Formats: sequence, C-alpha cells, structure tokens
Amino acid sequence: MQNNLHLKNYTEILIDEAIEKLWSEMEDICKCQRCYYDTKAIALNHLPSKYTVTTKGEVYTKINNFRNQIQVDVMKEVMKAIMTVSEHCSHNPEEAVKY
Repeated sequence: MQNNLHLKNYTEILIDEAIEKLWSEMEDICKCQRCYYDTKAIALNHLPSKYTVTTKGEVYTKINNFRNQIQVDVMKEVMKAIMTVSEHCSHNPEEAVKY
C-alpha cells in the first residue's frame, strides 16, 4: 500500500473555509469551539460528502476543481447552520471556550 495516499472529504474542507469567512464578517455570534463544531456538524449533515483518495500534492488541485461546483451550496448551508446554532446555543455563555 502506498504511504502517500490520503482520504479527504472536500466538503469538510470547504465548510471549514466558509465558517472562517462568515465568522470574520459577523460580530454578534458565539465563536467558541462548541459552536464551531455544532455549525460544522449541521452543515456537513445537509451537504453531500465528496471523498477522494489522492496523493498529498494533488489535494489543492482537486479542491479548486470541486470548489467551483459546490461553493454556493456550502455557503448557504453554513449560513443556515450559523443561524441555527446562534438561535439555539447549546451552552451557557460562561462555558464558551474560544476556538
């Protein structure tokens, strides 16, 4: 078996990027680790997984090709997830741990 192969879910990578982008533009939401993972989980559950086996050097090329096809859907689902988490925060304010 080749050691340089990696299994990647490119939807997850795009969701991470979308959360960071949208969070940088929003001020009135909790940005703790719990809310980050809640947001990510909700978005992942509403988008199709896109797994690829690739060597490390091919990762970014495949991300760029995939990005054009699903970018709008990812941003939409992440925004919906941010709003859901913000409206139904699963912790008390004093329990927030910065991400």
